[in-house]
Amino acid sequence: MKTKEQMSNQKYSLRQRRIFSTELKKKLVSEIEMKRLTVRNVVNLYQVGVGTVYYWLHKYSSTIAKGVTMVVESDSKENKIDILYDRISELEKMLGRKQLELEFKDKVIEFCSEELGYDVKKKCITKS
Repeated sequence: MKTKEQMSNQKYSLRQRRIFSTELKKKLVSEIEMKRLTVRNVVNLYQVGVGTVYYWLHKYSSTIAKGVTMVVESDSKENKIDILYDRISELEKMLGRKQLELEFKDKVIEFCSEELGYDVKKKCITKS
């Protein structure tokens, strides 16, 4: 880490303003698209900012769609929420079916108890 004294002794020079031609920008973008150069290579070779190179890519690229946002996630939040809502409705249907089965079983036991004259529920306990 530099001390204050070392930082005050450093001389800063302003970099001369450079203007890159449109042809050079397009050439560099095509080189990046063809994987001959990387963004980092262009930054180091021409001493420009990373943001500048990405600006050139978005402006002059033939493969990057303009004005389109690409979702990189495997599942977006909306997709996950839709899946969870579907799962909830499926579970509610299963719960409803089970509730109907239990009510039917209770009615059958009640009906059999009335017909036979004794409590079927207590008499059905089998010895293991």
